[in-house]
Parts: sequence; C-alpha cells; structure tokens
Amino acid sequence: MSFKHLGTLKGGEEQPDNEETKKWSGAMENYSLDEKKGVTELTVTMDTTEDHEKYFKDTFPKALESIRALAEN
Repeated sequence: MSFKHLGTLKGGEEQPDNEETKKWSGAMENYSLDEKKGVTELTVTMDTTEDHEKYFKDTFPKALESIRALAEN
C-alpha cells in the first residue's frame, strides 16, 4: 500500500499550500507485507524531511508494535 502526500487537512478541510506543506508535498509512504514460512513481515519505507525524522523514529516503532499486537490477537 502506498500513500502520496499532497497537502494538509485540518478539521476535514483542505488547507492552502504553505512553505511547510511544500517541503514534503509529493513524499511517499510505502507499506508492504511479505510472508516467509508462516511469518509475515511488514516493511515501511517513507520520504520525510529532516524536521520530521526524529518524530517518525520515535513514533513509528510504537505504532508498528500496536499493529503487531492487533494482528497477533
């Protein structure tokens, strides 16, 4: 599954582009599942700006652990 970032939504409404939005507009997030011998591996690749790199390094492992817990129950 892939997502392409195009802009910002706030309160369900599309927001006008600004300098911050333009920095990451067009960035991709890619999620793939691969099964080997009954074990499924989720791989995530994503484009990010240096400003957001720490956020994703801190947040994604927690989010992926939640996905794992849901998938295993």
